Amino acid sequence: MGKRILSISIPPDFSFGECLWFLDRDFDDCMLKVNRDGLSKALLLNESVVLLNIKADADQLLISVLQGELSVDEEPALKKYIEDWFDMGLDLSPFYTLLAKDSRLAFMANAYHGLRLVGIPDMFEAICWAIIGQQINLTFAYKLKRRLVERYGRRLDHQGDAYYLFPDAAVLAEASVEELQGMQFSKSKALYLTLIAGAFASKQLSKQGLLQLPDLASRQKALMDIKGVGLWTANYTLMKCLKERTCIPFGDAGLLNALLMHGIIADKKQALEIQNFFSAYPTWESYLVFYLWRSLSKRSEA
Repeated sequence: MGKRILSISIPPDFSFGECLWFLDRDFDDCMLKVNRDGLSKALLLNESVVLLNIKADADQLLISVLQGELSVDEEPALKKYIEDWFDMGLDLSPFYTLLAKDSRLAFMANAYHGLRLVGIPDMFEAICWAIIGQQINLTFAYKLKRRLVERYGRRLDHQGDAYYLFPDAAVLAEASVEELQGMQFSKSKALYLTLIAGAFASKQLSKQGLLQLPDLASRQKALMDIKGVGLWTANYTLMKCLKERTCIPFGDAGLLNALLMHGIIADKKQALEIQNFFSAYPTWESYLVFYLWRSLSKRSEA
């Protein structure tokens, strides 16, 4: 199954199974493959493309290289990527304590125990995905993502399966709006994607640059200065990429449906009630959003 190169200790309150469930929701994600035991994904590390397999035993994640070469010097970067991807450095017990105080949501601490805010460590991919998903359902969003990635991304073949890397910003910046429209992107989304790609290719935007900004408001502004990025897109990107803990994607259809389902609001226009509800979860707003999204689906038995 590949050469074992790295293990990562699993922290308390971590469920690899729950994280796998999130990554395998029958939405045809072209960038990884999930089975009952783990997942396989292509990754670019220091210009080297490697195909990884990630599994878990009782107390650690086991990472193997299925294709490509990974030097000893690159192992710390790989470990950091995976720990960031699965948000493994966070103690969830304070969040579960807050959930237990709310009779409507207390079940989540057990039902989804160990679910981490599964992120998108690459900021360019994160913001592109947020733009792709604006105002459409997830099934169609994943279809558009596949078309984009297969057309502009790098491909790695292994044992009859194709694995893709998300397109490089410099490559996508050269795409024409008309070509993207031919792939069923709206004209506005096609324009926004090329503008975002240009901003990343020119270094106007970068993950490192945002990390150096002093606070959440300045990071939101830096993203929203780009045409096509509103508050929802900025908050989604920041919670998924930088793991900003207080981001709430207000107006998100899934979030509003979950709030209705659990009796937290009676109408989607109850903005004040939504604000008051989230105020009981300071610094855990993003996690609460993620768990509310999770609650919209039945638990997989896999």
